Amino acid sequence: MINKFSAKLSEELSLSLNSSDNEKEIYAYSIEVLISLLINLIILSITAYFFKKPAELIVFIIFFSILRSYAGGYHAKTHIECISLSLFLFVISALSSTYLIEFGKVILSFGILFSIIMVFVFAPSESENKPLSKKRYKKYRTLSRIIVIALSVTAICLYFTKETTGHLYITAVAAMSFESLSLLKH
Repeated sequence: MINKFSAKLSEELSLSLNSSDNEKEIYAYSIEVLISLLINLIILSITAYFFKKPAELIVFIIFFSILRSYAGGYHAKTHIECISLSLFLFVISALSSTYLIEFGKVILSFGILFSIIMVFVFAPSESENKPLSKKRYKKYRTLSRIIVIALSVTAICLYFTKETTGHLYITAVAAMSFESLSLLKH
C-alpha cells in the first residue's frame, strides 16, 4: 500500500518537475520512507499516550535512533515488520522502567557494558542495499563508538538524577541494548 501510494505520488511529482526515471525512483523511495516513518511515529505516539509514557518515547527514540544512525543493524523486510518491531521494542523498553525498577542498577551496568561491547565489535553493520566505502566505514565505526559512550554517560546521568527524571535511565539502556543487539542481524 505504501509502495503504491509512493509510486503514484512520485509519478505526479516527476511529471510536474520534468524529472528523469532515476529521479522518480529516488522520489518514490524518499516518499515511501517518510510515510513509513510518519506511520511509525503516529503509532508509537498513540501507544505512548495509552501507556502514559511520553517521556519514555522521547528517550527511546533518542537512544535507539542516534545509535542506529551510525551503528546500523537489522532492517525489516517489510514496513509492517518494521512498525511492529519498533512498537514491540518501545513497549518493552517503556514498561521496563515501570516493572524492572528493582533491577535498575543491574540493567544499567549490564546494558551499558553489553552495548559498548556490541558496538565496539560489530558496528557499523552494513546494509546489503547500502554498502559503505572504507573511508565511510572507518568514520561510522568511530562515530558509533563515540555515540555509544556518550549515550552511556547520559544514561548514567539519568540514573543519578532519577529523583527528577524517574526511571528513564532503564528505558534509555533498554533502547540502546536493543539497537546493539540488532547488530547481530545475520
